[in-house]
Amino acid sequence: MNTLITNMRKTTMLLIAAAAVLSAVSCKKYLSPAPLSTIDPSITFNNVPNAKAAVMGAYLSMAGDFGYGIRVSYYYAYDDDCIMGGGSALSSARHEEAHYTLSAANTDIVNTFNQFYAGIERANNCIYYIPKMPQYTSGSSADKTELQRLLGESLVLRAQYYYELVRIWGDVPAQWVPSQFVPDLFLGRNNRDSIYDHIIADLAVAKPLLPWRLETNQDERFTKGTAMALRAKVAMFAGGYSLRQNGQMSRLSNYINYYNIAKAETDTLISRRDQHTLFTGGYKSLWRDVVDAHKAVDASGEIIMQVAMANGTNSDSKIGAQSGTKINGVGGSLGNMLPTYFYQFDSTDVRRDVSFVAFEVVRDLFGRGHASNSIYDGKFRRDWITNPSYYMSSGATTGTNPVTLTPASNTAIQNFQLNWPLIRFSDVLLMNAEADNEINNGPSANAIANLKEVSQRGHGGNATLVPTIPTDKTGFFKMLVRERSLEFGGEGIRKFDLIRWNLLNTALAETKANLANMAAGTAMVAPSYMAPPPAYTLTATLPQFMYFFQNAASLDGQIWANSFYTTTPATAPLDPTVTPLAVIPTANRVSWFKNANITTTYVNYIGYGFVTGKSELYPLPQASMDANYNLKPQNPNY
Repeated sequence: MNTLITNMRKTTMLLIAAAAVLSAVSCKKYLSPAPLSTIDPSITFNNVPNAKAAVMGAYLSMAGDFGYGIRVSYYYAYDDDCIMGGGSALSSARHEEAHYTLSAANTDIVNTFNQFYAGIERANNCIYYIPKMPQYTSGSSADKTELQRLLGESLVLRAQYYYELVRIWGDVPAQWVPSQFVPDLFLGRNNRDSIYDHIIADLAVAKPLLPWRLETNQDERFTKGTAMALRAKVAMFAGGYSLRQNGQMSRLSNYINYYNIAKAETDTLISRRDQHTLFTGGYKSLWRDVVDAHKAVDASGEIIMQVAMANGTNSDSKIGAQSGTKINGVGGSLGNMLPTYFYQFDSTDVRRDVSFVAFEVVRDLFGRGHASNSIYDGKFRRDWITNPSYYMSSGATTGTNPVTLTPASNTAIQNFQLNWPLIRFSDVLLMNAEADNEINNGPSANAIANLKEVSQRGHGGNATLVPTIPTDKTGFFKMLVRERSLEFGGEGIRKFDLIRWNLLNTALAETKANLANMAAGTAMVAPSYMAPPPAYTLTATLPQFMYFFQNAASLDGQIWANSFYTTTPATAPLDPTVTPLAVIPTANRVSWFKNANITTTYVNYIGYGFVTGKSELYPLPQASMDANYNLKPQNPNY
């Protein structure tokens, strides 16, 4: 908390980071006017444009490297039963974070800790001063409407920062007013339950202050749906398991009250399909065309809450640069998708080839297949990005597709301005189904319908391909645990879901055991904590080799010539992309499970240092504890 204390001691000044460069990005409509820098509150909250700039400054703490630009979205979100984060190493901060070998001295975590508290301080100023502005009560109708929205946004922002701090660190200091009104800034830790209760109450206040999505300009600012979806999300975590200071995973005795809150909020959102529903263009198009390419609009409002990124050191993201497809040897490798996760998908689930990139682009043109232990996350990928704003700043030619950039240019590009989705409508449907199942001791017809809707979209809209959904409480929950893994792979959600279900230890152990079975060529075992894949039997009869053809028109994941779900054909298949048809040469095949691709070393890295009763939380940053003598005790077993 050293930087936090320094910031807080500037008691007469409003702390809002300068970010004027953001306004240069035309698609970031809400960043006009630009956020202001260190301005006295009497000036900042003198008029509506300045107040808006102050709130935009509070948004800014979500972006950049130590926010959702890469650390919180990726480095902190793995390992789990889907993805090995950080790669096969233990030698850096990001590897420590992924593989549960983290120490309190890690330099990444103190920066995130301080950045989120800076966001809270900015939001606290806005929450305190905006209602005191004369325009808030006696201004024009437009002024009052805008200021109410700004207040609502500030409440949502503060709630998001505290929610993230709590789920990463547990009990943390909580301050609800600007620092100038706090007599002693050496704050102790507050119980997480009281923080959750406070932000749940704040979000109830924020809801009526905010417009529905279609009642205002379409931009990336928070709306009524955002407040409702976040309130449901926070309630699910407040009612879930968490690691307590006694080293035990436990949940509150009245946890069902929080499930009732989540269900009520999601019921309302589901009733307003005019504002938010699943993207009608399909699962693949949502990621390829809306999130990555920026060539389609999310007219359905599926992405209810997102972190806007823009060109600038503290406001951009490295999403898609350190993950996704390799192009000419550059990029990818951050999120190693586990082969056991690959085989949770049946062959008809379109989400598999969105979540996974099992190839790389070579010489800008050709696809080269990867082995089963070298598949990377695919929702944010270079070969889908076509928005020119990111590469114009690197000196590349305007209008050039990024796939045609030279390797040197690719190396230089680290920031793609890809927004980070925090809550999608599919999450609303599945939270509603989960809460319903828990409240009613089994799923209602609505809960079953909500889960089916998500799965059906994942199967290209074909209802006949949706697996049979159990109608008992335990069976339905296990199906939901599986469905959430299929729907949200690579979105930084899974590890925290497993923690709130108290299943992370079980999931890591069973995943490692199945990977060891793969390495030995023996049969895998269906996981005990979620429903097994429906379309095939988990056995060792998987292909030793996968054949692929190299054709520029076939990139986008469609390069494979034989099935992932059956043994390798005795005779090499024909290449359908050439005329006349020819047998695919041996050079165009990759080891899938042949030659022990999945080694003991590979398996050992996953959850390498995980210790239940410790690893469910990060340690409080040592630098913060050194700066604040009241920030104790340290989290269990660190």
